[in-house]
Amino acid sequence: MVPKTRRRVFFLAFFFAFFLGRLAAAGAATPGWSLLDEVYDLAEKNYPGFLDREALEAGAVRGLVDSLGDPYGEYIAPGDLPFFTSSLNEEYTGVGVVFQEVEGQIVLKEIVPGSPAARAGVKPGSVLVAVDGRPVTGLSLEEIGRLLEGTAGTYVEMTVTLPGSSARRSYYLRREVIRPPVTGVHLFAGQVGYLYLRSFPYWAPEEMEAALAWLEDRGARGLILDLRGNPGGYLDAALETASLFLLPGKPVVQLLGRDNKVTLLQSRGPGQDLPVVILVDRDTASAAEVLAGALQANHAALLIGTRTYGKGAVQTIFNLSNGGALKLTTAYFLTPGGRAIDGEGLKPDIEVAGRQEQLDRALQVLRAQIAPSLVAAVPAGK
Repeated sequence: MVPKTRRRVFFLAFFFAFFLGRLAAAGAATPGWSLLDEVYDLAEKNYPGFLDREALEAGAVRGLVDSLGDPYGEYIAPGDLPFFTSSLNEEYTGVGVVFQEVEGQIVLKEIVPGSPAARAGVKPGSVLVAVDGRPVTGLSLEEIGRLLEGTAGTYVEMTVTLPGSSARRSYYLRREVIRPPVTGVHLFAGQVGYLYLRSFPYWAPEEMEAALAWLEDRGARGLILDLRGNPGGYLDAALETASLFLLPGKPVVQLLGRDNKVTLLQSRGPGQDLPVVILVDRDTASAAEVLAGALQANHAALLIGTRTYGKGAVQTIFNLSNGGALKLTTAYFLTPGGRAIDGEGLKPDIEVAGRQEQLDRALQVLRAQIAPSLVAAVPAGK
C-alpha cells in the first residue's frame, strides 16, 4: 500500500453517472465552440511542431474545468482513473502493508488487521528488502506500491529483515481486496464509550454499527464520537451513519441544487438513545460535517472542539466517453435547519483547544450525564 501523502476530500452524491457529450468531437466543429475550433485550425496550419489531438483535447477540458471556478472540479485522465477510484473507495488490491521511507530504508509501519500480511505473521517494523526478488533500494514509494499491488488472487513474494535483526525472511502472499479499518473503539472508566471514525468510505456504516454493538455489549452508557481529522467521503455513508443515531424521519441534511432546488434527506433509523458528545476540529470536513451537523441540529449530540473545516459542496463523478471522468460540484449541503456550511463550518457547543483537553472535557460532560443521581440515592427523610 502506498501511503497517501495528500488526502483528497470527496463528498459524493452519486458515483460514475454518464457524462453526455464531449467538449469537441474529433474532426468536427462543435456548435458554440467556434473560437476553440479557430485556434486549433490555426495551430494545425501554422505550428511547426507535432500536434497531439488527445493531449490538446485533454488540455482544453482541464482549462474549461479550471475556468468554472469550482475548487473541487477535476478532470481525471483515463490512465489516472484506476488510482483515483482506489483512492476514493479507500480500498485496493494488495497484501495489507503500510510502509514509509526511514533513513533510506522501507519500513513496514503498519500491518492491516485481517490482511494476507497479518495472517502470515508479518511484523510492523520489518524492513522491506525485495518484492518478487527485485531489490527495492532506489525505488520510489509509488513504484514499490505498484509492485505489491496487483490482481486479486495472484501471488507476490515479499522479502524483509525482521525488526531488530539482520535475518531475512520471505513471505509468499496472495493478493486480496484490502479495506483498512476506519473505526477504533475503547471503553473508558465510568462506562463511557469512545468511537473514532477516520473517514466515510461506503462500508463505514457497517463498521460503525459493529463498533456501537461492541460498546453496547460492554455496558457503555455514553458515547464520545471522535470526528477530528475526518475529511469526509460518501454522502450515502454519512446518511446511513446518521441513521444509526437518529430515529426514522429525522432530518439529516438539505441539498441545495440548481435553480435553488432543495432536497431534504432524512434518517432511515433505527437510532439510539445514548448521550453523545462529538469531537470536532478544523480538519473535520464534508461528510463528517453532515453527521456532526445532523446530530447537533436534532439535539442528539453536543459538539466539543474547534470550528470545523467548512466544506459544504457535493461532487458528482461523471464517466467520459474517452475512459476518463469528470468530478464536478453539483450541489451544496445545508444543516437540517437550513444553515450553510460551505466556507463557514460548524461552531461547537463547547469550544476547547488542544486534543487532550477536548477529550478530557468530553469525558467530564458525559460522566456528569450518566452518573447516578446522589439525591435519588438518599432515602426519603434523610
